[in-house]
Amino acid sequence: MRNKIAVVFLTTILLFAGCLGDSEVEDLSFNGLMYQPPVSVPDFNLTDHDGNNVSFSDFDGKTIVVAFTYTHCPDVCPVIEANMKFMKAELGDTYGEEVVFLSISIDPLRDTQEVLADYVANNGYDWPHLTSTDYDMIKEVWNGWGVAVNSSMIDSHVNGGMNMDHDMSNSYMTHSLITMMPDNTTSEYQINGSHLPENATGWNLTETTMEMNNVSLNYTVDEQYGHGVTGINGFDSPSDWSWWWALYIWNDTNSSWEESQVGIDGVEISTHQQHIAWVASNANASNLPTPTSEQCDGHGWVMGEGSGAHCMCDDGYQWDGDDHMSCIMVNEHETHDEHEDSNMAEEEYDVGHSTVTYIVDNNGNKRVAWVGYDWSTTEFLEDIETLLDNS
Repeated sequence: MRNKIAVVFLTTILLFAGCLGDSEVEDLSFNGLMYQPPVSVPDFNLTDHDGNNVSFSDFDGKTIVVAFTYTHCPDVCPVIEANMKFMKAELGDTYGEEVVFLSISIDPLRDTQEVLADYVANNGYDWPHLTSTDYDMIKEVWNGWGVAVNSSMIDSHVNGGMNMDHDMSNSYMTHSLITMMPDNTTSEYQINGSHLPENATGWNLTETTMEMNNVSLNYTVDEQYGHGVTGINGFDSPSDWSWWWALYIWNDTNSSWEESQVGIDGVEISTHQQHIAWVASNANASNLPTPTSEQCDGHGWVMGEGSGAHCMCDDGYQWDGDDHMSCIMVNEHETHDEHEDSNMAEEEYDVGHSTVTYIVDNNGNKRVAWVGYDWSTTEFLEDIETLLDNS
């Protein structure tokens, strides 16, 4: 079996409603998902396909379209890149100089500057495709943009074989925090245990994860009951208690979500209690997704959706017969033979299909998010033009 580094590319979607405080843009309407209020993005310093250093601040005053893609992507990324190429051409002379397109790699181990240069030339792309040889730096970029990437398998490769997902030390464990909004929209945010204090609580996980992913968090502190979440990403629980933010805990024993019987400060984050979820009480909690690191028996990740969903098993694991949602260990002798046969084979990287393309205004704030890849380029262009016409 060829070595596989599975990157579960999950994205963070911020859904907001209402009017902006700025009277100049309070009447703006977008086809995509609107950030309310707008969310600023941090600067970065990456390398483009020509080997030039590129910072986000280089494009101050421009409207910017940002996508996270990679060159070996077999399906989603080519569609997004083709859409960007089409839209860039459509903007033409009228808007072209005012809009910048950027593609940022989520596969830095293979997406070297040279690989990106060939990719750009072969496909006729004429905007910066960015990467970095500093893996920690590009991970900070993902975190800064709120892009949730399960990088544990890449960490394993970069760090010489340490399996971050399955090391029993809390310091190297991947923790998930999932949010479910009143409209049942879910987002998963992940954090390595090294970012949490010793003997971390659920509140440490909540506060640190939200901060690292630029997710707004409102809460109260009660002398008796401790911390209580009142708002996430602009969704604040109403004073009439018609709904509230409920805490759910992942039960490692029976692999299911359970509503917590204790407050967030009483949740001990450990090897057997490593994932939490904040769920709007009027949402359908039965649809909470399995944490990414728990999928496929903890030895792979899920590609596809619905009837087409199946596990991409880690190296040394395979489907359990006809059960394509489980990964079991391959016979040791069989594994050895397969490695002998594929000793010189190129390592395989698989990236999940969920993604998001951002539109950033000329003040450096996220304003619109387009989820997936089958969106309308016409409607996307309308959102760009709305921002430009009201800047």
